[in-house]
Amino acid sequence: MSSTKYTLDRIEDGYAIFLKYPDEEEHVIIALSAIDKAVQEGDRVMIEEIGDAVHIEILKEETTEKKEEIQSLMDRLRNKK
Repeated sequence: MSSTKYTLDRIEDGYAIFLKYPDEEEHVIIALSAIDKAVQEGDRVMIEEIGDAVHIEILKEETTEKKEEIQSLMDRLRNKK
């Protein structure tokens, strides 16, 4: 049994593509039909493999912090003009 943090990069053709946190060089692809939660791009999650099953926990606080950080960076870039 192992659990690892990932960020949902994108949803494509019925599959969720998660990038391993923090380096985002490795990825895992999971069919949306195997995910029992509503996930959105940018969500930080903990994926736990239990035998052949996969449990996904959305890390709401980390997701919110990351989205706020990205929004702050975008605002600063827009204000440089």
